[in-house]
Amino acid sequence: MLQFLRSEKQFLFVLLFWSVVGVLFAPLTWVVIPVTLMLFQRKKMYAEMLMGFFVTLILSDSRQYSFHYAGDIKDIYLLLLAFFFFTDKQTFAPAERLFFRFLPFIIIAFFFLLFGDIILKSAQKTLSYLLLLLVTPNYLSAIWRSQGKEGMRKLVWTGVFVLGVGFVFRFISPAFVTLAGRYCGMLGNPNGLGLFCIVFFIFVAVVNEIRSDMFSRKEIYLIYAVILLSTALSGSRNAIFTIGIFVVFHYCYKISPFLGIFVFLIMILVYQLILANLANIIVGLNLQEYFRLETLENASGRLVAWQFGWEKISENPMLGHGIGYTDYYYRQNYDLLSIRGHQGNAHNSYITFWIDTGLLGLLFYLVAFIRSFVSGAKRFPAAVPAMFAIMFSAFFESWLTASLNPFTIQCVFVMTIIASPVFLTDPFEESAEESADEELEEEESGDSPMELQHEE
Repeated sequence: MLQFLRSEKQFLFVLLFWSVVGVLFAPLTWVVIPVTLMLFQRKKMYAEMLMGFFVTLILSDSRQYSFHYAGDIKDIYLLLLAFFFFTDKQTFAPAERLFFRFLPFIIIAFFFLLFGDIILKSAQKTLSYLLLLLVTPNYLSAIWRSQGKEGMRKLVWTGVFVLGVGFVFRFISPAFVTLAGRYCGMLGNPNGLGLFCIVFFIFVAVVNEIRSDMFSRKEIYLIYAVILLSTALSGSRNAIFTIGIFVVFHYCYKISPFLGIFVFLIMILVYQLILANLANIIVGLNLQEYFRLETLENASGRLVAWQFGWEKISENPMLGHGIGYTDYYYRQNYDLLSIRGHQGNAHNSYITFWIDTGLLGLLFYLVAFIRSFVSGAKRFPAAVPAMFAIMFSAFFESWLTASLNPFTIQCVFVMTIIASPVFLTDPFEESAEESADEELEEEESGDSPMELQHEE
């Protein structure tokens, strides 16, 4: 961590400068951040550009008005990343293929936005999803080709740094990082912090499998400790259970894929038994306040939200209304849902995908999603456990249906690493091997420059 702070102090100063400008006069960031990105691009600092985008998405999730600028600039940021991608074809060649797996989903999403009430907004959200799936994998693979493991380490330490800043504010200004008595760090709410920790934990596990020396043992312990402490402080039940599922499944899967799948099936079979007795278990452990037992019975209003969403789907299961329509539909029926005991969105990515893009859109997305993980399962033992953990988390929150948040981009990171053949080899190890082979050939041929000079 200290090495990251020292080596990236200029980049961290840039992030601080962006935040200061955003707090003092937010409209100025529309000039400052694009100019900074242009300077980064001239110096081929693509890792810093992606890290800056990652941090911008994190801050855009914050409820603090100080970071409101991040939500305003993130669309422009993504468009600039896309512009640099299209204009610097040499850096990004060969292009990543992950986007084409999701192309049928994107096409159907564009088609169904014509049947919704927010056509323009749906078009913007669909375009942002398209650009995220197109741009992010190519930046990630370009960073790997140019910087190798150091580029991946930078991304991981960036996430750890943001979580660490939350700890600092917890001591100097607790109200800044808490909501309704629960810790939320630099994220917008405690459940948002929990979601971030889920996907970040999985991202770290997958990155660590690219190379065995990606992190030292002390570093990986520190990283996981920061994530788990953030999860515990958030009090997110979804995060605690999902990370637990991933850890157990991953451990068993590394021993044997058959054992891992068997253990997961057992967990599914006993799930209803655990759920039926969960309240008694929590009371027995005297953790009813921490797990908010009073909201457990109706899953914090989620059962109401799911039933309401299913009623909409039942009207026409094949029809979609455009990405973003579900949030609009739930806001339009806010009063009715409040009477039933729910405030918020659908809290289920599958229901949201179904309402937004119809049954075909949901199926196209799931096929592309599952293929991306399964294709690299032999190379990455964390692939299948990561897939199931993310799908489990998505069952309780609608984060996977949105593009410009700090969760979906990490999911794209994970899919890219697992599915792309670029990450199967280390470019710097290959270069070293090629240099060694060339030197060996020169020695064997006996035609080195010194020998030729001696013969003359």
